[in-house]
Amino acid sequence: MRHTPTLPYATGSAASRTGPRHTANEDQYRILDVNHLAVAAFRKGALFVVADGVSTSKRGKYAAELMCSRIDTFFDRFQAPRVESLMQLVNEVDWELRGLGHGQAACTVSMLWLAYGMANVVHVGDSQLYRVRHGECTRITENHRGGRSLGAYVGMGPQIADVMQVWQEPLFVGDLFLVVSDGVTEVIKPDELLDAWWTGGGSTQRAATSIIAEVNRRGGQDDATAVVVDVLAVEADPAEETTFSGRTDFVRKPSSS
Repeated sequence: MRHTPTLPYATGSAASRTGPRHTANEDQYRILDVNHLAVAAFRKGALFVVADGVSTSKRGKYAAELMCSRIDTFFDRFQAPRVESLMQLVNEVDWELRGLGHGQAACTVSMLWLAYGMANVVHVGDSQLYRVRHGECTRITENHRGGRSLGAYVGMGPQIADVMQVWQEPLFVGDLFLVVSDGVTEVIKPDELLDAWWTGGGSTQRAATSIIAEVNRRGGQDDATAVVVDVLAVEADPAEETTFSGRTDFVRKPSSS
């Protein structure tokens, strides 16, 4: 018997601010979830993105805006999208940015696509994505930075294929995801990100706003963006007798450090 792939009901919220060192916010984000009527109609999942313009390039903000504008076409452009479709978008933007001249425009990107029972991540750079399950916060993405040197970014050239990170795992009700730019992780630790969720009472908007408020309080110098995603339901597959819920243990576990 053939079963229909599961789709999630996930909602996300974001908060962002311009760092005192910048005249304009070079961070960009996209939330294409069930609250977006066109996205809901497509029934191809939900997509959450943080793109951070590289400030050492002349057109970092443009690069991040270009990435997000391409993300806007994802559900409409790909009739049967796969994680390779997201990889294709990143490669296309990389090629277009290189057309502006080496080093003129670059950005990092972390993308979370929830669809068909899977969490899919495509990542380049030093923004980070965390998953919370059973009260434990786990970093999913690699940190493509060594010291002050950024080792991977969109606009770097063909070698982007060697550094692009792709991650896929089954998605469960109660999973929580946090996608944050490096302006957040420079001043806030992962467990402290999770604290914002607990104190926010389960509100994605309050959690995102709280994270950025804490960046301000600590004097963060860079642009900072936080996207918080809550998986509220996953359509049941008739082949599955039980549904795991990541929120069965809704108590924050102490840090192992």
